[in-house]
Amino acid sequence: MAASLRHPLSGLVWLAMAVIYLPILPAGAMLLAPAFSAANWQRLLDDPQLPQAALATLVSTLIATLGALLIALIFVSLFWPGKRWRRLTTRLPWLLAIPHVAFATSALLLFAEGGLFYQLCTVCTAPFDRYGVGLGLTLAVKESAFVLWAIYAVLPEKRLAQQKIVLRTFGYGRFQILNWLILPAIAPLLGAVMLAVLAWSLSVVDVAIVLGPGNPPTLAVLAWQWLSQGDAGQQVKGMLLCLVLLLLLAALAALGYGFWKAWRRTVADLTGTRRTVADLTGTRRRSERILPERAVSGFLPACGVLCAAVLLMLAQRDDVGPVGNSLSFGLLSGLLGMVVSALWLEWGPQRGTVWVWSPLALPALPLVTGQYTIALQLGLDGQYAAVLWSHLLWVLPWMLLVLQPAWRRIDPRLILTARTLGWRRTKIFCLLKCPLVIRPALLAFATGFSVSMAQYMPTLWLGAGRFATLTTETVALSSGGSIPLLANRALGLLLVTGAVFGLAALLSRFVGHYRQGLR
Repeated sequence: MAASLRHPLSGLVWLAMAVIYLPILPAGAMLLAPAFSAANWQRLLDDPQLPQAALATLVSTLIATLGALLIALIFVSLFWPGKRWRRLTTRLPWLLAIPHVAFATSALLLFAEGGLFYQLCTVCTAPFDRYGVGLGLTLAVKESAFVLWAIYAVLPEKRLAQQKIVLRTFGYGRFQILNWLILPAIAPLLGAVMLAVLAWSLSVVDVAIVLGPGNPPTLAVLAWQWLSQGDAGQQVKGMLLCLVLLLLLAALAALGYGFWKAWRRTVADLTGTRRTVADLTGTRRRSERILPERAVSGFLPACGVLCAAVLLMLAQRDDVGPVGNSLSFGLLSGLLGMVVSALWLEWGPQRGTVWVWSPLALPALPLVTGQYTIALQLGLDGQYAAVLWSHLLWVLPWMLLVLQPAWRRIDPRLILTARTLGWRRTKIFCLLKCPLVIRPALLAFATGFSVSMAQYMPTLWLGAGRFATLTTETVALSSGGSIPLLANRALGLLLVTGAVFGLAALLSRFVGHYRQGLR
């Protein structure tokens, strides 16, 4: 029976993945089609908004990417390993559970002209931000929590902790240990994580609309505006600008890889000659005096708490907003993503699946364009099913990112024992593997739900404006509207996502407490 079920289930899961990832193909074709015309490129280069938009995009992207990496590495060097590191990782969901749009809205209401900060500090004036510095700083703080969470998942604590103790005994400081011990151990995953952060920061639209810069906007927002117009010439310029974003992503990734290779050649051999103990010890002591651990450890959780506090102070209490649409898209996409993820991990290929992570490493705008093209050809634009299908392209990779490590950590001896007892593959999957990954599955579901809640471009474009969600209304109100209503929508987005995360954590603890093994 197992042999007979294997091929149909494999075919079913491959069909589901093909339907979800299908927009990648038309997206590539649409980007390349206008690229062979010199006239199209000349029309794009003649646009007066392009230089300033490109500069703002580069500044905000570099600040976001490098800032997130710097914040994460500082926290790792200060707190890993130990009680404060474990306490920090347990509090990271306070910031991770906050959607980007809600976090950006709180930053807008706090630091924009006339915001709470300038109401309290009357001698301060809001600077004119032409280069997206505020956008970059906001993204850096928000994405640093994600980078830290990824580092926490792969850092081999026991072995490296012992080596760190030895190095500290020899007089090495925190940043030498980070440079020579920790970074080489987490380099492969850290590179992939930073590529995802770079791609997302480069192509983000909703947060850039909320925080600016506005005139001209970033390249992603400019491409979004051109693609949304009915003029064919403007749409061609939007396609070319999407291609420019891809080329810019490749150039920045190659530059980062080059810096990484150059840095690797400068890393000292821990078994060879090192600096003097006095010098290294002095460096370590100065870092301890400059960065007080207790004050720094609560920075990221405090950002999440501050976001919620600002929105609570300014929100209306009598207008809930379109919670129904947001909940339905989030719950259905999370459930569908969970089913497809589990089937893919069991009956999908074990190797050669790098393409599964492509939506995380590619700018979102070309992919949404590909989705919209397919929906138009099938006559599904403006339909509920089209919006739900569009969310899965980003929900599924994020859920696989959370669920795959836990799936691979299942003890193979349990599977061997079950096969010895005569269990077939389907029975092992249902009664052995699925119960063992209930807790990571709950976290993966919460992650998929939050990713679906945060989708702005797919909801607005494939839904043809017919499906209002908390995210779409928050972005629309940020351009000019009632501040209490804007805070209300952002607060609703935060509370719904936080409630799902909290419920998932509660159920996970309940399952861990009452689990009775495999009896």
